[in-house]
Amino acid sequence: MTSTPTDTPLLNTLSVVEVVLRQLGRRLPAHVSREDLASAGKVALVEALMRFDGPTHEAQPYCHTRVRGAMLDELRRQDPLSRRTRRRVKTVNRATTELTGQLGREPADFEVAAATGLTIGAVREANRFATIDEIPLDGAADGMRLELPDPLAACPAESAARDDTASSVQAALARLPSKQAFVVRRYHLDGATLDDIAADLGVSRERARQIRVAGEKQLRADFVVLALWQSLLARR
Repeated sequence: MTSTPTDTPLLNTLSVVEVVLRQLGRRLPAHVSREDLASAGKVALVEALMRFDGPTHEAQPYCHTRVRGAMLDELRRQDPLSRRTRRRVKTVNRATTELTGQLGREPADFEVAAATGLTIGAVREANRFATIDEIPLDGAADGMRLELPDPLAACPAESAARDDTASSVQAALARLPSKQAFVVRRYHLDGATLDDIAADLGVSRERARQIRVAGEKQLRADFVVLALWQSLLARR
């Protein structure tokens, strides 16, 4: 049995990273890099498929759990606040709310300090941090990490075209953001130079290169997933 990029279970599994990113993205703090989250999710997806040994229709929920855990771990890594600071912020917020109800006004810092047992300085620091957006960081990943192929290696689009799997390439390109897909297609399939692409987009040559690299990384992850999917089907 063979698999193509149009298989529904495969498409559902490939879309896990985008689905989780959309779910978390509604509440992401401003300091969080969506690209870093997506990268962590792609690595987790590859790891999950390497470990998965169940029926293919169960791959998507299994991978969803792993990818979500990896993205939450990445959020923790990027979190500028320690857990201790977050607990203190919650304590101060709770005390402030309770005192406001009791006093009929917003309490002074010294009143919150007395209610919480914190110093006035600690209360003021917590109030400063309270303005930073927070996302629940529930869930966990197992900490395993897997390096994707060398970013300096040939783009999968080139290899796939030479191996007469252009349909797979086009399907993978369709899953990229439109600008990345355009740049990768022009550079690797049309033979355009970065200067040509930069002129097409109205951006600098360096910006065109950055878009190309980002697209290539996404393609590599997709092709690794495709290979693992084929391996999974071969074990059925």
